[in-house]
Amino acid sequence: MTSSTERSERAPAPIFAFPFRVGRALAFHELRERTRDRWVLVISALFALLASAVGLYGRSAEGNAAAITGPSLVTLASLFVPLVALALGYDAIVGERERNTLGLLLSMPVARTEVIVGKFVGRALALCLAVGLGLGAAMLAAAPGEARTLAALLGPTMALGLAFVSVGLLVSTLVSRQSTAASVVVAIWFLFVFFYDLGLLAILVATEGAIGDELVSSLVVGNPTGLYRVSLLASLGGENALTDLGLDVSLPSASARGAIWCAWIFGPIALSAAALSRRALR
Repeated sequence: MTSSTERSERAPAPIFAFPFRVGRALAFHELRERTRDRWVLVISALFALLASAVGLYGRSAEGNAAAITGPSLVTLASLFVPLVALALGYDAIVGERERNTLGLLLSMPVARTEVIVGKFVGRALALCLAVGLGLGAAMLAAAPGEARTLAALLGPTMALGLAFVSVGLLVSTLVSRQSTAASVVVAIWFLFVFFYDLGLLAILVATEGAIGDELVSSLVVGNPTGLYRVSLLASLGGENALTDLGLDVSLPSASARGAIWCAWIFGPIALSAAALSRRALR
């Protein structure tokens, strides 16, 4: 008769027990921690309150409520969602380094890429919850029949947030202090949300419009915030919506827009994994 020890040694291990086990645990841990972060909760609650106010205002307005609520929510989300996303991502790695837990984490049987992906997934889930809360509140407060129009904002808004979570994660991997990471992400938020369009306008004025419209359009949609704004304004207001607003921007094809979103979401993740691997090797 074989002993219990021999039977346990011959028993096959579950196929899916080991792969990505640490990454899954890390993702769930990050989700729990981010949902307790007071700054993230405050910004998310403020976004939900303002989105509800926009929905109520559109409900009380005469005429086509969607013409008011939709573009207003696009503008609101383009301000708040990058801020929430950067607040979620900026301390992912540098926070572990300052707490002296990064070495312990990397000493586990886990690949550096798995650490980055686990960090990203947990924080991305928290971002999706915040976006769902904000836009869900707006849909509840909006006029009847308008919820379907507002539901179309969910996917692009989450893509915008995921892009900035990824950028925040890259910043967190490259810097050595959490205070530095906070300063950098605030600068990134101002750059991409406010100063980017002003910079393009300054270039147009300085060159007296000499640069071509195609280059201007490429620069606008190359910014994830700009791509989000012009795509949804065109979707909500029709083909002539951008022209009516004085925006002479030609949108790329759906596949090109998808490629831009993928580059902004997955590109910084790949760079973060490479940077963490190089730091670990040193």
